[in-house]
Amino acid sequence: MVKRRKQEEIAGVLEFAGTSAEDPTFKRWVAEHRAQNGGNLRMSKGATGVRVMFSKEADMTFWKERSEAEAKGRKPHAA
Repeated sequence: MVKRRKQEEIAGVLEFAGTSAEDPTFKRWVAEHRAQNGGNLRMSKGATGVRVMFSKEADMTFWKERSEAEAKGRKPHAA
């Protein structure tokens, strides 16, 4: 019997430096993502923080903008 592996296209990977998977802000982002899109995100421990892999370019762009807005200390725009 041959085992098949499900392979997904990866749009990109973002690493959030100084953030862990247990960070409250990061947990909120993951919960919001799951509520909007369903499914799971692929996360791993990166060199400087948590690393997230995205299968959709739009999701990756949204997360990147949100993290940049958070770094500047302002609220991210609603999508």
